[in-house]
Amino acid sequence: MSKSKPFKPVIIILLLLGIAVAIWYFFKKSKPDAVTGLKPHVEMSIAHISDVTDSTIKMELKTLLYNPLPVGMHLKRLNYVVKMNGKTIVEDHYNQPLEVKAADSSLLTLPAKVKIRNLRVEGDEEAAKGQDSADYHFKTILHFEKPFLGKDSLVLDMDKRLPLYRLPKVKMAGYDFKKLGLKESDIVVKIEVTNLNTFSLQFRDPRYAMDLGKQKRFAEGAVTGITRVKAKSTEIYEIPLSVSLGKVIKAGAQMIGKGKELPFTFYFKSKIKSENEVLDGSDMNLIMDGELKDLEAFQKNMGRE
Repeated sequence: MSKSKPFKPVIIILLLLGIAVAIWYFFKKSKPDAVTGLKPHVEMSIAHISDVTDSTIKMELKTLLYNPLPVGMHLKRLNYVVKMNGKTIVEDHYNQPLEVKAADSSLLTLPAKVKIRNLRVEGDEEAAKGQDSADYHFKTILHFEKPFLGKDSLVLDMDKRLPLYRLPKVKMAGYDFKKLGLKESDIVVKIEVTNLNTFSLQFRDPRYAMDLGKQKRFAEGAVTGITRVKAKSTEIYEIPLSVSLGKVIKAGAQMIGKGKELPFTFYFKSKIKSENEVLDGSDMNLIMDGELKDLEAFQKNMGRE
């Protein structure tokens, strides 16, 4: 019995070495650049457009990080880029620490801000080709708190064919004085709304205001209920705004000095209702600047003097 005892430590050491070699081999095969393809991956999509202004839109990106490996990932931050037909429309970062456990996933909602011009230029180019969708490329760069499988960071890419999201175009198209009273007057503002989407859009309880010259909130108004804009259409809407007689008199005095070059600022605020989930519930806050002569020229071109 005593002669067999020295063999036990040897057997234990061999077993431990065998386990160590197996673990090393598994992690070697599990590296992100391994042929097996066993590596973390990402699923990303545009979930919702939350706010639209005259220059930018805010959107939410749903991001699912999946870690198929037997060890957890500890991230200190991640960077993300979205390209539409090869042109960058989103470039941002998420600086919150994040842990994705072994063989588990984590769902994130990432904020993004997009310049209206970038989205509209690309959308107009694709629409001119008769396209209602675009190629989206999503890139996520994971930065680890400590090296993960020998790497400080990991780049994950994903491509998708998704719809073109065409934002409604709203512009001030003209005005008329309808009623002049001793206390209050009405000015009717004409609004041109263009919907380039293949689905209709609705504006819920839109509100309007107008600055004229040096007068802030020269006129204000609202429309209760739903204003519907059909798919692939341009509509002109007449919006009554209330203005005090005193402000009308002051505006007249300003026009004596500046005439039709009197500047204005028009504000449009509403919530979008749509059958498209990405646009539904989005807040729209637009500011439009110009001069009165611009409106008169527009009315002449439209034959709506």
